[in-house]
Amino acid sequence: MYILLWPLAMFSSAAGGGGDALVVTPAVERVAARSYAGFLDDPGQTLTLAEVLADPGRFSPAGRYQSRLGGVAMRWARLPLLNAGATTGHWLLALGVPDAEVLEVYRVADGHTAILARLGPDADFAARPVPSRMLAVPVALAAGQRVELYLRYRTHANTPLSLELLSPQRFQRDLAEGDFFNGLVVGLLLALTVFALLQYLALGRAAFLAYMVLALLMAVFVLEFEGYGFQYLWPGRGAWNQDVPFYLTMGVQVGHALFAVLLFDLRRESPRLCRAYLAYLPVPLLCFLAYRLGYWTWPTLLAMLIYGGLVCATGVLCLRRRFPAAAWFLAGALGYVLFINLLFGLSVCGFAPEGLNPFVLPKLGYVWEAVCFATALARQVQALRRRLEDGLRRHLAEAEQLARVEAEKNRALLAAQAQQLQWAAAGHDLAQPLASIRFGLAVLRAQAGSEAATRHLDQALDYTEGLLRALIDEAKRGYAAGQRALDLEDLLAEAHQRHLSAARRKGLELRYSPTGQRIQGSALVLGRILDNLIGNAIRYTERGRVLVGVRRRADGLEIQVCDTGPGFDTARRERLLTPFAQSGALVAERLGHGLGLHIVHALCAQSGYRFHIAAKPGRGSVFGVVVPFPR
Repeated sequence: MYILLWPLAMFSSAAGGGGDALVVTPAVERVAARSYAGFLDDPGQTLTLAEVLADPGRFSPAGRYQSRLGGVAMRWARLPLLNAGATTGHWLLALGVPDAEVLEVYRVADGHTAILARLGPDADFAARPVPSRMLAVPVALAAGQRVELYLRYRTHANTPLSLELLSPQRFQRDLAEGDFFNGLVVGLLLALTVFALLQYLALGRAAFLAYMVLALLMAVFVLEFEGYGFQYLWPGRGAWNQDVPFYLTMGVQVGHALFAVLLFDLRRESPRLCRAYLAYLPVPLLCFLAYRLGYWTWPTLLAMLIYGGLVCATGVLCLRRRFPAAAWFLAGALGYVLFINLLFGLSVCGFAPEGLNPFVLPKLGYVWEAVCFATALARQVQALRRRLEDGLRRHLAEAEQLARVEAEKNRALLAAQAQQLQWAAAGHDLAQPLASIRFGLAVLRAQAGSEAATRHLDQALDYTEGLLRALIDEAKRGYAAGQRALDLEDLLAEAHQRHLSAARRKGLELRYSPTGQRIQGSALVLGRILDNLIGNAIRYTERGRVLVGVRRRADGLEIQVCDTGPGFDTARRERLLTPFAQSGALVAERLGHGLGLHIVHALCAQSGYRFHIAAKPGRGSVFGVVVPFPR
């Protein structure tokens, strides 16, 4: 809307300019005075009030005055006023800016000159003619009196003065309305800051931390350029107040760039864009130096346009790659470019329509961008949660399938062992009658004397006995192969190594007790059981330690995972063994889906292990898996 109305507003401003005095009465509460003013640039900063008064024709009417883009200049403004009322009138000349680097206001009437205000770059807040966050100068005119006000000023980046004549009551109402609107804007930004902080603490994603810093800097920037910082925080440091907006601008741009890089992981997804952001980081500092050394504004405006193109290119690229947050990021980036880089940048450089308050534009841009970026983060988290849920469902299905395969394998091994034992028993039983037959043959040989027949029978019996011995030996080997012995310390050491980095990131102590015990079982199944129990213990333990060890029981060996976490009561114990069940009382549960204990319970049931839990609220938990001794 501003873009469409800009040419019309500029034309109206040009048509309304004039050099006649602004006629007011004491009953007037508000009147726009800029169109009645004349303006004069003083690039050399050498003009005196006497020289200006000697040649008033040098002033250009507001409608034909054009700001210089190259650098910040000292300026003069001339505003003639006439009180047409019958009584003395009292007004405030509101300048529309919270601060100025230089401000001198002179009142000329009937050949007499009076100084209404004189502020330098290091002037403190108490030196203002009106103790308000927005600059204003009191003006009093007697009935029928005509005066001329001369303003010598230099503002940040050539920000134009609005020049409104207001009654004191109207000025205070405007301030109160501004306080209300600014409070809404800052409150929203601070609420988004808290939202990002909570999400960062819950999920640990760096993009939320970057967004928190960005939203906080936006809120501080709004408070600063609306004048609250100078009024309440550092009223005695005028020189510092001149530089704070530049520091905050640099901080906002750095936070903006950091958020874009972390949100889309540009270091991995687009190294070129990441390098472009890194190359841009020194640019705001260079622009600040250019302004402070030569009062040049065009580098800042050019840098803002370049950065706007960079963030829009990031949004378009990520949108083409179908990132879930790309559309909202691009919408926020376009709002940032439109309201801040383009409209606000042009406004503070003097290219603004009459009556437009340029300080409204950053607030609109920041609110729009902050809301869009918060939505982009929410979409990113939703997509991440969907991927995690899908992965966990696949993990559960794979675990259940693995347990079924392992159970079927064990059943097949047991069946094969039983069959081999049956064959071995049968072979053993057959060996006895074969021995009797051999003894009978010896007797037959002695009686009949038939060596050839008995020799043939001996060979057949030898062959049969050889087959039976081979069958028994094969059964022995198969039975021994099914009963594989595992070194428990190797299993514990491997699980400890897999989870050590996760424990260190949370500041937890993870250790295991050495053991020389050996058990019969599957290393794959026991490894999955340990991974789920140790992973759960690390996730839900905020401080302290996680200990893994082995205890000897009457019927087997018990592998224990102990933690110093929050624990839980008996009523919740059985519920936690069901799929997707959680206590609902822990922040860390947002990272899981309640599947770990169900997987452990299923693996133990299908492997013939006994699984039990011991926990107390606030006292930690102990998870035990008893592997029975082989029978």
